[in-house]
Amino acid sequence: MTKLPFLVHALRQIPRPKGCHGRNSVIVPMPTTVQRLRRRGFDPVTILTHYLSRHWQIPIWQGAVRVDNTVSQQGLSRAERLANLDTAFDVIQSPPNAHLLLFDDVATTGASLKSLAQTLLSTGHHHQLSAYALAHGNPVK
Repeated sequence: MTKLPFLVHALRQIPRPKGCHGRNSVIVPMPTTVQRLRRRGFDPVTILTHYLSRHWQIPIWQGAVRVDNTVSQQGLSRAERLANLDTAFDVIQSPPNAHLLLFDDVATTGASLKSLAQTLLSTGHHHQLSAYALAHGNPVK
């Protein structure tokens, strides 16, 4: 939370996607697990998504949830991350007929964003999807 002003400033540098507005798009925050939320006491992605929603003037849709049957992604290879997230998400509400703008705070391999996208597409609706992350998590070597 001490980094929130810096992160909000960084969010304001992300231009609204071309052609997207409040009538044809929604922001889909990366869901977190109940266990992680209890441990942290807050969800940074949800907090940042609210700032992004105000900045872009695009509403938030929270009809996807994270299933608590995965292990932490930290330390896993890309292949392990992808396999770990095969069934990590569920859709609890039909996605709106809109451009879905997936948002995560940090994307290391993109495995979470890919899995969430696949889950949303599996609903049978044909949506345009875009993914955004505030930071890339690969360590510099």
